[in-house]
Amino acid sequence: MDSNAQAFIPKKDRGVDSFRRSMRRSMRRGRGTSALGAVLKGTLISACITVIAIALFALILNWWDASDRAITAINQVVKFVSILAGVASALGGEAQGGVLRGICVGLLYMALGIICYDLLMGRAPQMTGYMADLGMGIASGGLFGMILSSRGKAL
Repeated sequence: MDSNAQAFIPKKDRGVDSFRRSMRRSMRRGRGTSALGAVLKGTLISACITVIAIALFALILNWWDASDRAITAINQVVKFVSILAGVASALGGEAQGGVLRGICVGLLYMALGIICYDLLMGRAPQMTGYMADLGMGIASGGLFGMILSSRGKAL
């Protein structure tokens, strides 16, 4: 018998070492990512999309004289698209927990945006003034999570 070949070991006798190898293998394949890690990844993706979109929009505004209403509308569209991309990333093809992950991504994304805005403006955060933004993040994240998770079940 070849020295590199292993003898046949029945499945029930493989023990803890085989279980550990299987767990490491599944973690490498991405099946072992935590819900918290997925939500943080989704929030980071949302923030990156927002930064890129706002930078492009600022370049466009150099040539286009837009009204305040148009700027506000485009800002809201950027927020919705960013939350949608973040929720899609946080779900990662899973059909379970879509609403909760979506709510968490929307809430964290909006809270991060509020904190960054207040830091850039040089003032302390006033949460009472931003409850509408937080509500929009929660509602849109939950809705996107519901839609995307139900699409995953239908496929």
